[in-house]
Amino acid sequence: MLKKFRKKKRLLAGLTLGAFLLSSAGVYAAQDGAFGSNLVGEQADGSVQTPVNQLITPAGKQIEFGGNPISVAIHPNGKTAVTIVGRNNYGGKGINVVDLATGKMAVTDFSIGLTTMWGLAYSKDGSQLYATGSKSGTGKVVVMSIDENGNPSIKKTYNLPKPAVGGNINPLDLAVGPQGQLLVALNRDNSLGVLDPQTGTLTAKIPVENAPTSVLVDGNTAYVTNQGGRIAKNSDTTVDSSGTQVVVDPKTGATTTGTVSVIDLATNTVEKNIEVGVQPERMTQSGQYIFVTNTNSDTVSVIDTKSKKVVQTIDIKPYPDAAKGAAPNAVKVIDNKLMVSLGRDNAVAVYDWQGPDKTPELQGLLPTAWFPVDLAVDQENKNLVVANADGIGSRGPARDLTIQGIKVSGHSSYAQIGSLSLIPFPTKEALIKGTKQVYANNNWFGLKDLNAKPRHNKKPVAMPERVGEPSTIKHVFYIIKENRTYDQVLGDLGKGNGEPALTQFPRAVTPNFHKLAETFPLLDNVYVSGIQSASGHQWVMQGTNTDYEDKETDTANIRSYPGGAGDPMAYAPTGHLWDQAIKHGVSVENFGEDTISFVGSEPFGTWTDWYNDALKLSGQKEGDLHVPIGNYQATYDIPSLGPITHKTFPTFDMNIPDQYRFEIFKQQFEKHVKNDDLPALNTLWITNDHTSGNATGSPTPQAMVADNDLAVGKIVDLISHSKYWKDSVIFITEDDAQNGLDHVDGHREPAYVISPWVKRGITDSHYWTVINMVRSIEQILGLPAMNQNDAAAEPMSEIFTNKPDFTPYNFEANQIPLDTLNGSPNSNTAALANTDKVTPEAKELSKKWTEWSNKNKKKLTGRHASPDDVNANMLNHSVWYATEGFDKPYPGEKKVHTPDEVAEQPESFAPSPADND
Repeated sequence: MLKKFRKKKRLLAGLTLGAFLLSSAGVYAAQDGAFGSNLVGEQADGSVQTPVNQLITPAGKQIEFGGNPISVAIHPNGKTAVTIVGRNNYGGKGINVVDLATGKMAVTDFSIGLTTMWGLAYSKDGSQLYATGSKSGTGKVVVMSIDENGNPSIKKTYNLPKPAVGGNINPLDLAVGPQGQLLVALNRDNSLGVLDPQTGTLTAKIPVENAPTSVLVDGNTAYVTNQGGRIAKNSDTTVDSSGTQVVVDPKTGATTTGTVSVIDLATNTVEKNIEVGVQPERMTQSGQYIFVTNTNSDTVSVIDTKSKKVVQTIDIKPYPDAAKGAAPNAVKVIDNKLMVSLGRDNAVAVYDWQGPDKTPELQGLLPTAWFPVDLAVDQENKNLVVANADGIGSRGPARDLTIQGIKVSGHSSYAQIGSLSLIPFPTKEALIKGTKQVYANNNWFGLKDLNAKPRHNKKPVAMPERVGEPSTIKHVFYIIKENRTYDQVLGDLGKGNGEPALTQFPRAVTPNFHKLAETFPLLDNVYVSGIQSASGHQWVMQGTNTDYEDKETDTANIRSYPGGAGDPMAYAPTGHLWDQAIKHGVSVENFGEDTISFVGSEPFGTWTDWYNDALKLSGQKEGDLHVPIGNYQATYDIPSLGPITHKTFPTFDMNIPDQYRFEIFKQQFEKHVKNDDLPALNTLWITNDHTSGNATGSPTPQAMVADNDLAVGKIVDLISHSKYWKDSVIFITEDDAQNGLDHVDGHREPAYVISPWVKRGITDSHYWTVINMVRSIEQILGLPAMNQNDAAAEPMSEIFTNKPDFTPYNFEANQIPLDTLNGSPNSNTAALANTDKVTPEAKELSKKWTEWSNKNKKKLTGRHASPDDVNANMLNHSVWYATEGFDKPYPGEKKVHTPDEVAEQPESFAPSPADND
């Protein structure tokens, strides 16, 4: 026994340390939460709080710069490392070069003339650097010359052809072949491109399987990871992903396969396709073995290059019995140790690998910055180089604003600061220290307490201590709204941490949101976890975001834009909140969330038509509906949504007022009241605070936000005056907060928890995120956590009480007319309402912004409406002028701007998401 004990002790930061840490920190978990009342951003001790329930304390030396680094490569001479950011409007422009000996930036923010970027590779002699990316909807390869100091200069830029499905071919990783040819993963063409770097000629397109992502060359053989998996068979369930039918789980809709194509470069043909884990990405080679990271399986596949077979599958578990969610996405080998970057855990896992016949042991963890995505090895200085896509978060330059002589600063979720970490090859001591730090950063201490088995004979309480113990709450309503920061709505509340100078939708516009914040707990430190809808909806409904979608967000969503579903590759293998409910026998009904269109046979009509229908449904107006209820129905691509979705409830469409959404919900809710069959979980997407800018015929931004405010107020009123109020709770969040500024952080949102079972009138400044909301819903309904993120999240227990107050909520009537429409291009009366001096210049500026809004209206309304197709920077300016006046500069700017001037700003250069028509 003693010998066995000593052997375990020698594992140090491995599984034994993990088990000890998990089981020994119950007191830690029971204190004031892992993150207390931290505000997102840098803390007093130098750590950084993220909006995804994690702290950042990266090991080694940190090099920070604007933008989201996607790839890193080391020059063949070992002196410099180069990284490339994903897009040119998140704070960076392109290339950064680091001197590896000093750890200092040698070249900062070198533009390579692209709007989105991904892959990097040096020529064998280091004289050339190649990069992939896109501009104006066209995939490109950039060839750069490298001088003796590692400095790049653009030599040539080559255009790539359109894929068979149309749109952008979306080039991702690339590698240099044995003859100097470039091998490019053509992601939307499902092929490997062979390009002559001297002429730009695409000499071959080798068909592989679905969504090729990364390339590795071994002699005359190339290995290509196909993140979308194998080609579908007739018996498979499939869903479209950017023009390709990919194999999915028949329930959750998430992809279920992954392959590696083996290509003979002498003949440019595929030898075979090897099945690996789900959504494989980057690879590395050591001797005869190739290691493949499988982001959605949390595994590494080991391929023997001699047999061309998988000879080992390594489970990547950062702690014992870990759920899925680590998202291993890159790997390197150093001295028989696997270094695996865990994108979702902000860590590098170190495994002792002694060949495919022996299960590798986890030696420990090293903390990185936020969302590591690529690794390189600096042998000269004995450092592991880590590219951290999200770095330290949205901490870029704040936009300053002076109101009545008072200067304030506002942060946007787009102002990203990425980083490189130079981490010394780890010693045993560094692994012990690093493992403990990673545990603390992710709130893994006390995980066993957070997820302990339920106890029997427990008395029902509002928020059970353990999942599975009874709650006095039986019905949960989960309302998802759109895109406003805390300061935009509640900055003028008069209490809590608000900044009135950044408030665009004050009490007169949002009387219900103000009243709800004053009546129920005021939550002034809650954060959305996504930057925009494509990532935000995944966080809101899954409690996590896949590595695939996180990188899509960081590179402008060239492949797809699942802003409320639309791409199965964005769905986590652990499922959505409703999947977990269905799995555990909890009833659920969905109203709009993650539906993708609203279609019918009748003419769609105008906003006014749908608004009049809402008035008729509410009894305020007589006559027939312009479209009968049931003619238009919501569509979906997630199989499990079909049976639970109330299909007459609209999806995202700014041409349908939220008053109509309320009336459809009301009809269904009243049926449930009558039949006594209200589901336990009810999800609703209430969208119109997104607004349509200054588009003619659409309501003003103030009117649309007021419409949203009134709809939510009526929903709360309806529920609170029903028999279900006594055992209900309403959680209200947003999918993202991108369409505004906030003095704390661009992710901070106006969130609400409403119930007889919450403390009234308090201000709660505890740090919370949407992941805590997901966990709270699970805790109440008895649903086990889905993944590592919600498993480590604490329920929002402190705002609940076991002394209920059943006083119902009475909604506040709107103070501005909901049908206040933007004026015609000639009058602009409504748009100029907040302008102090209506000069000819102001009228002309208003006219131009109206013309811009009209041009983009089709992206916000009708059958092809989609969140965020309109560039956020442009829409933010439009809404700012409409709400603040055409004589008030946007924060951070010295004068008011025309649309053409704003379009020239770096923030406006990114193409519309997934513009692949």
